Amino acid sequence: MHIVQFEGKTRARRNVTERRPFLAASVKASVPLPHTCGGHARCGTCLVTVQAGAENLSEMGAAETRVLRALKANPDQRLACQTGPGDVA
Repeated sequence: MHIVQFEGKTRARRNVTERRPFLAASVKASVPLPHTCGGHARCGTCLVTVQAGAENLSEMGAAETRVLRALKANPDQRLACQTGPGDVA
């Protein structure tokens, strides 16, 4: 089990047992995260900053890498639709 803490306009702390992207976890936790492309790593609107625990996240795939590069994202930023605890299904 992993603990995910959302901070921003809406704050929430949730236990996550499923290996799912943070975007799906945010929906389940009723924490709104923008996602214009529906979670398909095309738009970058679900960009989040990982404040702790980055070593426990899923590996970055090609689509996420491409979008993060285009956004000139910081090293601590990931796409909520593509990353989550461990290997995201």
